Amino acid sequence: MRNLFSQVEAKLNEINGAADRKDNPVKFIDLSEGNYVGKENYTRLQTEANGYKTQLADANKEIKSYKDMDIDGIKANAAEWEQKYNADTASLNKQLDDQKKSFAAERYLDGQKIKSPLAKKSILRDFLSQDMKFREDGTFEGAEEYMKKIREQYPDDFEPEKKPEDKPEKKTWVRGTQGTYKPGVTSSDEAYRKQKYGNNKYYKGNKGE
Repeated sequence: MRNLFSQVEAKLNEINGAADRKDNPVKFIDLSEGNYVGKENYTRLQTEANGYKTQLADANKEIKSYKDMDIDGIKANAAEWEQKYNADTASLNKQLDDQKKSFAAERYLDGQKIKSPLAKKSILRDFLSQDMKFREDGTFEGAEEYMKKIREQYPDDFEPEKKPEDKPEKKTWVRGTQGTYKPGVTSSDEAYRKQKYGNNKYYKGNKGE
C-alpha cells in the first residue's frame, strides 16, 4: 500500500511541477481519515441531516403532545356526549309522539258532544293516561270502549243522544201577511172577533153583531 501511495505522490509532484499547476496544484488526501468531502456531497448530506433533524424534532413534539393528552378522559368525555345526544334525541322523539297523540285525541273528543270545555279537558287527560295503542291511521285502539264507559259514568257531561224514534214535532205552516192572526181551535170565531173588533166601542162580543 505504501508503494502505491509513493507512486501516486510521485505522479502528483510531476503533475504539479508544470507551470499551469503552480497556482492550482492537485492535492492528495486520505478520505479514510475524513479529511475531505466534495462540496456537492457535503451539501446533500447536510440537507439530509437537517431534514432528519427537523423530522425528529417534529416527531418528538407530536409524541410529547400525545403523552400530555388525557386519552382516557377524552374517551370518557366522548362517551358522555354520545349518551347525552342519544338521550336528547329520544326525549325529542317522545315529545313529538306525545304531541301527535294529543292532537289526535283532541280531534276524536271533538266528535263526542262533550258539553263543557272543562269536562273535555278532564276527559282528555284521563283518555291519554290510558296509554292506548296509537295506530298509524291516527286512531286509538279501545277508544270506543273507553268512551262508552265514560258516558255511563258521567252522562251529564255529554249532550243527550237522539234516538231514531225521537222525531221532531211537525209544525203547521200558515201562509199570511204581517199582522195575520191564526185563531186557536177553541172559540175560534169569538177570538177572531175580539182580535178584529176588540177596540171598537160598539163591539159587545155577541155573535152576529
